[in-house]
Amino acid sequence: MRPAFLAIVALSFGPIASSQPIHDGRLFDEGRTLAERSASAPEALDKLHSYVGQWDVDITRYPTDSTTLSTVGQADVSLMNRGWSYMERLHVGDYDREGNSNDAMAFLVYNPASNRFELGESSNYSESMTLYDGAFNANQLVLTTAGRRRGSGTLTFYRLTYTFASDDVLAVLLEESVNDRQTWRPTLRKDYSRRDHSDDFMRVRDDYGTASSSQPVEARQFDFLLGEWTANHNMLLGGNWVQYPTTTTAVFALDGRAILEHSWFSLDPSHAEAATSILRLYNRAERRWESLYLNNRSNSLLHFGGNWEGDRMVLHNFNTNLRDTISRWIFQTVEADRYQWFAESSTDRGATFNETWTIDVVRK
Repeated sequence: MRPAFLAIVALSFGPIASSQPIHDGRLFDEGRTLAERSASAPEALDKLHSYVGQWDVDITRYPTDSTTLSTVGQADVSLMNRGWSYMERLHVGDYDREGNSNDAMAFLVYNPASNRFELGESSNYSESMTLYDGAFNANQLVLTTAGRRRGSGTLTFYRLTYTFASDDVLAVLLEESVNDRQTWRPTLRKDYSRRDHSDDFMRVRDDYGTASSSQPVEARQFDFLLGEWTANHNMLLGGNWVQYPTTTTAVFALDGRAILEHSWFSLDPSHAEAATSILRLYNRAERRWESLYLNNRSNSLLHFGGNWEGDRMVLHNFNTNLRDTISRWIFQTVEADRYQWFAESSTDRGATFNETWTIDVVRK
């Protein structure tokens, strides 16, 4: 870690509540306690209205076809991004045989352009992020994704099914298939039972939170984001440069192993309640940062990340190839009370890049 970042990490961001055992700080998002969607948001979100609330969760894992592991957790679901999407926070104190905990966060949104629901999940147990998409079939929301586990040649398909039995009962089943979806094997089941509402349930800290003590040095490279900020944006939209301000906040999340950012602003009269959220997590297995980005202008999720390159943090889409338009996001000029970043793209296989978005961020 660079000396400048050691100084930034050492800054105090507010009083630490010693009586509070959790690491997560204030979530800041103006809509995190909303129980109703924004009147301007897609009506399709109403299909998930019973998802909002506080839950006890019975969890069953299926390590093999003949063994199971059972435990219990708690979940809190609210609307976010000013009432345009859902956020679930899940805490499981005794997740595996070794007694390790698991804190997870999910963003769930409806994308009108694709007529699909999109789900992004992040876990400090796996230190990774996963994107799904899908649609409703009767009272079930069925989401899918696919990938090659551990770099193998076999394509593994994953199916995540939300079954809304009633307003107070929800079941989530994760299955996988290694034979092109001919058969499916369960890997995880979560049974949700609604709790009576309590203001103290899964309460977050009143400050920005603290980092997990088990984090590697590399996982502290984004600590400079913590706090409350004002930002000036200059974005290329439709061939014209548009300037606008935002309010941005960032706190620790996932039991101190991730950083959650929220920004809200008014970009144009057609979308006066614009907002974005970004969850950042360091993946030790991949030795890279992963980011899950959600905005309520396009109602879409983006999974991207990267590493330090020289004196800059360079992030990019994971699925980029040289025949695509290459996009990347670069943090630079990082100081205790100010940082800058910009986005740029290339259409000539990376020979040249053109800026599309610049942001100057100053601490409140």
